[in-house]
Amino acid sequence: MAHFHIVYFDVDTGFYPSFHHGLAYIIGTLKEQGHHVTLDHLATLEDIPQGIARLDAIRPQIMGLSFTTNQFQYVRTFLSHEQRHKPLIVAGGVHCTLVKERLFQELPSIDALCIGEGELPMRDLGRAMDNGTDYTTTASMIFKTEKGFITNPVAPLPQLDDLALPDYTLFKYEQIIRDGGESFPMLLGRGCPYKCSYCCNHVLRDSYPNKKDYVRFPSIPRSIEIIQSNLKLYPNTRQILFADDTFTLNKKWIIPFCAEYKKVIPLPYICNARVETITEPVVESLKDSGCASIEFGIESGSEWLRKNLLNRHHSNDKIRQAFAIVRKHGIKTFAFNIVGIPFETNAMAQETFRFNQELRADYGRCFFFFPYPGSEIYEVAKKFDLLPDNLELVSGYTESPITKPMHQSHSDIRKNNERLNILFMVRSIGSKFGLHPILETVLVHSAIVFRKPIFLLLDPKSSNAWIRKTRWLIRTLFQRYLRGSNAKP
Repeated sequence: MAHFHIVYFDVDTGFYPSFHHGLAYIIGTLKEQGHHVTLDHLATLEDIPQGIARLDAIRPQIMGLSFTTNQFQYVRTFLSHEQRHKPLIVAGGVHCTLVKERLFQELPSIDALCIGEGELPMRDLGRAMDNGTDYTTTASMIFKTEKGFITNPVAPLPQLDDLALPDYTLFKYEQIIRDGGESFPMLLGRGCPYKCSYCCNHVLRDSYPNKKDYVRFPSIPRSIEIIQSNLKLYPNTRQILFADDTFTLNKKWIIPFCAEYKKVIPLPYICNARVETITEPVVESLKDSGCASIEFGIESGSEWLRKNLLNRHHSNDKIRQAFAIVRKHGIKTFAFNIVGIPFETNAMAQETFRFNQELRADYGRCFFFFPYPGSEIYEVAKKFDLLPDNLELVSGYTESPITKPMHQSHSDIRKNNERLNILFMVRSIGSKFGLHPILETVLVHSAIVFRKPIFLLLDPKSSNAWIRKTRWLIRTLFQRYLRGSNAKP
């Protein structure tokens, strides 16, 4: 049977290394077919030469590369090193699906691309290689040959119940879950029906012949089976984090799922939701089944910016209503926000700060806007000459503004990012210990004054070992004692 070696590029993103759920499902699929599978999870610059050395040592037949746009520079570095062993190199992920054949020019070492979800294409590629048949006819894949490109049709999306169970054993799962406060990230459903301009979901959806089936959930029995299988891997799990784009999207699925979850899974959980999906019956079901926190994308406090730039048409009142319903049922909230969006003014950024002050989410995070190739807002940034000259060298969206200045300076954008993240830091402490809102306000304004040393300590790009260790410790304490649940399995 074929030996698949997967290299997951997750280098210096500003996040603590975590699972890649798509790869977990691919690994499960390949193992089910009897293939030998190995994984390198590259999370630091130091991991890259080690990964190259390991490749020469294990000599796989197929090497799969998984990366986002942010990781392009590290993939190029990895492939630029001379390798004594040359496997068939297959690249996959959202970036590959968006740029397609252009990637062969950018990374000449690559032999093939996997378009869209990878379980079935990688399964079929392995079968063809084992059987000695022509693997260049594999559906959902593009191959580079001496005569040119072979572009095969994209296969229809499968039903999720037909896929193998995900396999997280090749990741450093004990460390990932433990450092996340004993919280096990999992993925059940797939796809998102919304068309946010900064996201690529609509492009991915349009890649498939059965795009109406893009949004899918496993059956409830299969969902419970996936969860129970994962929990066997780490029995000390204290909380589950469902990574589905919009866990509450399908009312006909979520309510009976909650009823069954309550019967057999004695653990609290966190999930993502859109404010449009929040209703009393849905939130009652979530609360009754152990939902501890719901994560929402607020993105901006400016309704004009959300509607005209982000293609998010809900009002601030709709957001207020959703937060009120969730808070009424005793579920905590998390607010994601973005600063540095094209056409954002400093006044709009102040709206975002004030709106988040009003919402009083228990937790939150603010990121810098990143123009992903293939997204609608990327074209806006390109049209108005906002794209940086070195976008491929940007590894994340947590450390500094990315696009060229428009109505705000980079200094202003950075300041607005820091102010919001300080607000969320203080709110997480206030939520945990019941601080009075007036005291929270005093702490926020005091921390804003001293924000430079605070963010020096939290710098995700710092090469200082002491700062990196301190940042890891702060994150671990936050996940375990501020964000994590006190419940035990």
